[in-house]
Amino acid sequence: MENLALEIAKRNLQELKNNASNRLRKAGFIPGVLYGLKTEPLNIKVGSKSFKDLIKGRGISGHIFDLHLKEDGKAKKITAIIKDYQIEPLSREYSHLDFVRIRMEQEITIQVPILILNEEKSYGIKEQGGVLQHGIREIEITCLPKDIPEHIEIDIIDLKIGDIIKISDIKVADNIKILSDPDEMVLTIIYATQLREEEIAAPPAEEAEPEVIKKEKAEEKEEEK
Repeated sequence: MENLALEIAKRNLQELKNNASNRLRKAGFIPGVLYGLKTEPLNIKVGSKSFKDLIKGRGISGHIFDLHLKEDGKAKKITAIIKDYQIEPLSREYSHLDFVRIRMEQEITIQVPILILNEEKSYGIKEQGGVLQHGIREIEITCLPKDIPEHIEIDIIDLKIGDIIKISDIKVADNIKILSDPDEMVLTIIYATQLREEEIAAPPAEEAEPEVIKKEKAEEKEEEK
């Protein structure tokens, strides 16, 4: 898989003060942190537009980044992956990125997205009138960085209503190890009426905003230090 090149910059002292993260976002940047490989964490910023253009159509998970940093008049390249990220609940804009340094010769653990094949042609959907219900949309794997797949494909053309695909049913290359629970449900096809009944019975989802605000406040406190 090809590494994605991304320019980053170190945040200065002014950009680490209280409420600086909000000002950075308004100025078109995503605040973030780079850590790992026993190095001091580095507070960074990434151009929001360049980042979104880079991952457009790819998704955010499962990529290796070549981070290009200019520091003290020198340019350096840092190989990293995204370990965590935060999204604003209303605007759906990226509000924070956590990058972790990696070595290409050392195995890493990463989340890889699932790609569903032949959903429209699936027997349970096309012939039986069922609907696809997802359990999870990403799988946790471990492998060398060069062996990270862009996605894990699951072909559901022969899947019927009531059939279930679990983690244990997924086949990957020998150089990739799946860490997710083998008994965890990835997807199934159910009757459309069953899905509606589940939606009606489900309790209202808690709003994510308080949690994000809490994280951002914690981040700002950390930046003050």
